[in-house]
Amino acid sequence: MKAVTINISLNRELADFARADSEAGAFDSMSEYMRELIRERREARIAADVAMLEKAIAGAPAGDPGDAELREIYAVAKKGRRK
Repeated sequence: MKAVTINISLNRELADFARADSEAGAFDSMSEYMRELIRERREARIAADVAMLEKAIAGAPAGDPGDAELREIYAVAKKGRRK
């Protein structure tokens, strides 16, 4: 996969923290450090989505949901993503 370059600007405090944290974590580069942070955030979002969907279907009757139930599930899922 071809890499895409993204430039970011940080204030001095955040830049110093990022450098120190990346060195403490033994990352080879600031890019590796940022990639790991993004991966962790993506995994957290997926886990939150799964938990929200599990909560939405908890106690649901067995069998296929009807049209009204599907609309309600989609509405809850959409509302949960906005938070």
